[in-house]
Amino acid sequence: MRIINLKKRAIIILLIIVIILVVSGCARWPNGPGPGPGTEYQLQITVQVLGEINVNDGIYYIVLDNNGNSADGPGGEVDDWEDEYYYVQLDDWGFDFAQVEEGSSSIALTNSSISDDELQVTISLSDLGEIEDSIDFNVVTTDLDNNTYDYLDSYLTIGTTFGSMAEDYDSPGDSENDEDDFDIIGVIAEIITL
Repeated sequence: MRIINLKKRAIIILLIIVIILVVSGCARWPNGPGPGPGTEYQLQITVQVLGEINVNDGIYYIVLDNNGNSADGPGGEVDDWEDEYYYVQLDDWGFDFAQVEEGSSSIALTNSSISDDELQVTISLSDLGEIEDSIDFNVVTTDLDNNTYDYLDSYLTIGTTFGSMAEDYDSPGDSENDEDDFDIIGVIAEIITL
């Protein structure tokens, strides 16, 4: 009888310890709120255009600079991008991700989507090479010959810590109707986990 009481007490004590650990959250967040150790951070970028996403007549780019020097972020001309930049390209073949450096191979992005007037991509930060503490990026739309339609006048900078955000909203430009599909009106970026 006494052995059964000791087993019951041990089970109750263990149950209380487990409940305390779960409620206090120390098992989930040893370094404070946020993802636990070893969690892969992702950069999620959403781009909205005035018209509709149109891969038959143009290309949509997201160009990324990971060197942490916000004085030299990517501009709106594809030919001016530097070798260490990375980019996402959406064309009639789908989404590709590559480094600008010549001979760099591209990979298909599986974590991407398109709706009528919006595209969204998610990139692992580990795929961007060695990152300082921030990433500069720009969104560029071009015709099929890489002549620029639109881009963000000032590239955006996002920190690499969980929950960091960057956004830019632009009123519709003076594009002609056939260029509305390439007129960028909103960009939102966030560091998330999957």
